[in-house]
Amino acid sequence: MKLSQGLRAFSAFALGVFITFSQSHSAEIGLWSLAILGLSIAVTPLVALKNKTSVLELLPLAVVGLLVGALAVLAILVPSQLGHVAAFISLVTAFGLISGAFELFQAGRSGFKTQAGKDLLVSAAFALALGALFLIVPLDVISAVGFFGAYLALSGVHLGIAAFTPQVKK
Repeated sequence: MKLSQGLRAFSAFALGVFITFSQSHSAEIGLWSLAILGLSIAVTPLVALKNKTSVLELLPLAVVGLLVGALAVLAILVPSQLGHVAAFISLVTAFGLISGAFELFQAGRSGFKTQAGKDLLVSAAFALALGALFLIVPLDVISAVGFFGAYLALSGVHLGIAAFTPQVKK
């Protein structure tokens, strides 16, 4: 099992299930979920250190996760003129587009025909679709949190399958 993917899979799927079964699809629920996801992505290089995988490959995504997670917590704790809905939509858009672009870059670097490249390509497609949806379509808060929860559930299942798929030895 790839431990860093397993951690991301667990946190994404757990948050997706939480949002799905939550009676409140408020911006605060979305921001807390985004904060937890971002901070769990930020600790993946620490898990990779223990597993002796390349930390440099995970570091840019961890920095994005840390920034998005910290900004989500800040948006919850500090009242602003824009409100929680605008902060949530902005942060999810930025997270989706930046993390998707980075994973697309990593997929190309790994090779689109390799197993790791294919896994990264699917993750990039999910993230870019989320970012594009939030950027292009004007969403109300219930739909926005619902789409974010759907992204988390899909991404969690995909990353879980990728984490438990055995590596092909060459």
